Amino acid sequence: MKKEMIPFTIISNKYELEIISKKILDSNNIEIVPLEKVIDKKILKQLKTEKENPYKQIYDDFMNIFNSVNRTPKPKVKEIDFPMIIDKDEISNFSEKLNTELENISNKMSELSEKKEILSKEIELFEKLKNIDIDVSDLKKMKRLKYRIGKLNKLYFERFCDSIKKENIISIILDSDEVNTWVFIIYDSNLKIEKILSIANFVEYKINEDYAGYPKDILLLLYDEYKSIEYEIEMLNMAKKKIFFENRRFIYKYFDYIFVLKNIYDLAQNVKFTENFFVISGWTTRETYQELEKHVNTNDYILLLRYAFNDKAPTILNNKGFFKHFEFIVKMFGVPSSDEIDPTPLITLMFLFFYGMMFGDVGHGFILSALGFWLYKKKGSDLFYVIGASGLSSMLFGVLYGSVFGFEDIIHPLWKRPMDNINYFLLLSVYFGIAIITVAMILNIANRIRRGEKSFLLFDPNGISGIALYWILLGSVFYMMKNGVFPKISYIFIITLVVLIYLRSILFEEGKFGEKIVQGFFDLFEVLLGYLSNTLSFIRLGAFAMNHAGLFLAFYMMAKMTNNPVSSFVILLLGNIIIIVLEGLVVFIQTLRLEYYEFFTRFFKGDGKEFNPIKYKF
Repeated sequence: MKKEMIPFTIISNKYELEIISKKILDSNNIEIVPLEKVIDKKILKQLKTEKENPYKQIYDDFMNIFNSVNRTPKPKVKEIDFPMIIDKDEISNFSEKLNTELENISNKMSELSEKKEILSKEIELFEKLKNIDIDVSDLKKMKRLKYRIGKLNKLYFERFCDSIKKENIISIILDSDEVNTWVFIIYDSNLKIEKILSIANFVEYKINEDYAGYPKDILLLLYDEYKSIEYEIEMLNMAKKKIFFENRRFIYKYFDYIFVLKNIYDLAQNVKFTENFFVISGWTTRETYQELEKHVNTNDYILLLRYAFNDKAPTILNNKGFFKHFEFIVKMFGVPSSDEIDPTPLITLMFLFFYGMMFGDVGHGFILSALGFWLYKKKGSDLFYVIGASGLSSMLFGVLYGSVFGFEDIIHPLWKRPMDNINYFLLLSVYFGIAIITVAMILNIANRIRRGEKSFLLFDPNGISGIALYWILLGSVFYMMKNGVFPKISYIFIITLVVLIYLRSILFEEGKFGEKIVQGFFDLFEVLLGYLSNTLSFIRLGAFAMNHAGLFLAFYMMAKMTNNPVSSFVILLLGNIIIIVLEGLVVFIQTLRLEYYEFFTRFFKGDGKEFNPIKYKF
């Protein structure tokens, strides 16, 4: 089901802009249309556009205020009434002053955080050196010797040790963890070791030149300074929160106004102005249009026009409850246009029927259903709801087939077992295919009529000629199978209908006449082949029903051959898991294939655009 969409244009005094824009935003049900699709280009050139949003800077200041204290604003837009009198300069001065004050504190916190990060690395270094009993100032006094402190990945440590054996280098292991080894290297000042360190991916840590004393004493001082900085950062953070708390009443009050006004003037980018008036166009539903009418009737300065303009109506799919969750399957193929029938209800029933018939098993269906609905509850995705519903369909067909986790001797089938009735299920699948293809052609005829393409129906391979040709061919084949001879009268009808379908290319396609004649033969061949291939494609319904039983039978035979209860149980368990996951996925794909290629391609263009109402945005 789809909702009726109504085009509208509003022309009004400029002073009504804020009131009307807020009503549009509050409705959450109006899609704005670019006026290039509504107004003549010559007239459009004489109209002006709002270049800048006058409330953008104030809005940004307020957002910075909220972000500085890690708050997310929740503006109460419905409580803001228009027209309203506010002092823009007063609010601007307030937000700018408060934002600057908080920004200064944030900058101090950033500086301290950077210092804290440096201290953190120095603490890490001196934690490794704390057990070395040497004054770090003595290290700087060495003239004939140099030192390096750092870490290298354990993967390169052995290579590093091999390299320094050949040189006059002393390496002391300071610490080691799962990934890195910390080393203190002492070497001759004339020795160049950069290449050795580079090959070993050595990461150097340098001691601050201002430090003096033993590492363990320096470490204590570093910890004290680190804690002091943490305390200072916390005090500054509390100061920010205090400032916010003291001004909270004005912050929330002013922000709600500014948030609404910022969105109003964002919307104004889609509005055109004269000196005294403005014009705006859009699409909405009948209910919202009637609300706009009520407002217009109480205001002499607003003109509401309803007329079609050069823009395709957007689509709102309005399926309820159970069917709503299957809309995404339709949207993956395309959005129904305003002149197309919404196939969602039919697709829902077909999907469940196809899936259940191909994957009929009480146990497997129960697992799918439980898992699907559990994931839907956790994640909220319609895909999981469809999986859960498909599991229920599998359970239903499992009862009809008498299959529980692959075993066919636990319950008695209410219908027939696929493996025991192969020809029956294959033939039944073809009958289902014939019915579904016929329904697709009927829907195509309905869509053609809705689009005003009645003249095309007689020549359409999925229209009147197509459906007649399809059924005459079917009837003739069944007659020949029964009587052993093709009915002669059928030749007359078949030739007539084939000619009509062939004429489609010549009458309606673009191109040179000679090319259209040749193309017509190829199109006709494709149509006739399509009738056959699409019909036979539905054999997969019965084939996968048998495949499901046959696959479990293979695992059952393997389990039986082991002559070991534990091994048999493991094989059957793994077999059921493989069937649920692998075959469940394959059947899901095959179900989509039948719907998209055998059904949708005969009637559904899916070239519509989804309704995109304008909303309040941060």
